[in-house]
Amino acid sequence: MPPVNAGLALLLAAASVAASASPAPEAPRAAGRRAAGARVAFGRPALRPVGSVTGSLRYKDCPSAPGNATVSVIGRDASARADVEGRFALSLPPGTYSLVVGGPGLVPDQRVDDVPVTAGQTHDLGTVEVWPEERPAGCAVGHPPPPAQAMVATAPDTPALDLPGASVAPTAPAPEQVWVRGSGGAAAGQFGLQGNPARDEEDALGPPSFAVGPQGNLWVFDALNARVQRFDAHGHYVSSFPVRRHADEPLVEADMAVADDGHVFLFTESDQASLTEHDSNGRILVGGALPPSFKGVDQLFAGRLRPVFLMQNGQAVRAELGWGGVRAEGPLPGVPAGDLFVQAARVDRWRAVVKLSTRDGRVRRSVQLHSRVPVTGVRLVGIDRRGEIVLAVDRSEAGDEGTPQGEVLLLAIDPHGHLAGGVAVPPGGRRYEFREFALAPDGAVVQMQSDTAEVRFVRWVLKPVPQGGIAGEGLVRGRVVDPGRSVAGATVLVARLRLSIPVGPDGTFEVRLPAGTWLMSLRRAAAPGLELAASDLRVAVAAGATVDVGTVSLAPRPRPAAPASPGLPGSPVPAGPPESFPHFPSSFLAPRGDGSDARTTGEPPAR
Repeated sequence: MPPVNAGLALLLAAASVAASASPAPEAPRAAGRRAAGARVAFGRPALRPVGSVTGSLRYKDCPSAPGNATVSVIGRDASARADVEGRFALSLPPGTYSLVVGGPGLVPDQRVDDVPVTAGQTHDLGTVEVWPEERPAGCAVGHPPPPAQAMVATAPDTPALDLPGASVAPTAPAPEQVWVRGSGGAAAGQFGLQGNPARDEEDALGPPSFAVGPQGNLWVFDALNARVQRFDAHGHYVSSFPVRRHADEPLVEADMAVADDGHVFLFTESDQASLTEHDSNGRILVGGALPPSFKGVDQLFAGRLRPVFLMQNGQAVRAELGWGGVRAEGPLPGVPAGDLFVQAARVDRWRAVVKLSTRDGRVRRSVQLHSRVPVTGVRLVGIDRRGEIVLAVDRSEAGDEGTPQGEVLLLAIDPHGHLAGGVAVPPGGRRYEFREFALAPDGAVVQMQSDTAEVRFVRWVLKPVPQGGIAGEGLVRGRVVDPGRSVAGATVLVARLRLSIPVGPDGTFEVRLPAGTWLMSLRRAAAPGLELAASDLRVAVAAGATVDVGTVSLAPRPRPAAPASPGLPGSPVPAGPPESFPHFPSSFLAPRGDGSDARTTGEPPAR
């Protein structure tokens, strides 16, 4: 008998003896061992039990279903496309999941959280109402809403910002803004240069990356000279340390970052991606090769924690070097910013978006950026020490002779989606560079500019937005109904501003509010035999934008019969304070900055 078969026979014999020797209570476990042994012996894979989730999508307050909607699962590669009637089904292992609903005409990143899945069972969500960007065609105002038991998807805050500028108009740097400049060469303070970027030569090379340290020092990765140069806060050359080449080739595909403790991290993306940590004097502390998945790195960040790699798909990975190798954590849903994670992306020719998500991928806020100049790209520069998100928005338009003219709009956005500062700057001018911008400790943005003669590092201060851009008003509109019917006599209250606005005869209302997040209370006075009806809405308002909260139901409920007072039969007991209904779920639509509800994807907003 061949050795393999002999071994198998011994294994089965041992299992049989163990089963016969086991007392009765252990018989099920022995049977389980025999079954496991059979699976190992014959290579039959264990079938994982699954359950299913079903449901039917409907527009909010409308009987029609969204076409081509997709339901995906956060954290899993699983999705389903709803049919023409909005029905969908998903098969998932047991667990608790968050579903994300998306599709044409829908407010992005809507969620249905805490969906349990049990093996062998189907969990039917029933009707799930999703928020449209604008009222669907054929959905009449005041149409009877879906059943009361319908589930409503949770949509993130979507404040909108109108980007400044109606044409390309970059600001030329003043002489005092040029921090460091160096000509081509190999001497101290010079940089290796090759080719002419103005003619789009493919071999136009120079320093691929740079960083600003916690003490305000400038570190430049001078790849063609195989070194890292350091300059002080006044722009004077201080020192340099060598960098090993890879197979005698310059490390032009490389990035660098400086942590808060002064350690310098160098990332190289050649045949084998690697990460090296140096102290402030250039001594190598630790280094090693990275897994093949690190080939898609877009930028490297470093702060108080481990280095963070921003990948080209918008996700991030946090890595730590040690003598035992590289320990990685991820993927993360973006670059860490406090308790949230940030992603920035171009949506279409006129729009970009900044998303703030939790660790598990749930989008909490989606800041919509609307531009009157075509947007060609969006880059995340970093998170400054105030917690503001700094972006570089690339914009371009045809000049007088058809020649493209470009600018980079540097923006600072606070975590609430408000524009804190900005400046339009000229593009850096070099085609093959890993990094063009870096943040300084004082909040300035440093840009690397270059041409055939020299490399310049320019400091840009993001100027505060004019007061009208921060404190300007936005419009909030909606309609109050008593299910299916308009309600006259209701009132919209904004307590912080001491505003009280009556709704119109048809239940519609419009309120102008300063930019910010506001709590609006909708109240309907009590009628004989009925209690007061109320609903509270939290609304994010951006200057010049319109937020449509849709239809709000204020259905009063009968007042319970009052018990008789002792000694006075039939006398009512004074009513206590009125009760408020639970919060009405609301969405903050992606408004356009021209004061209308319309959305546009192919044409710029009308002004």
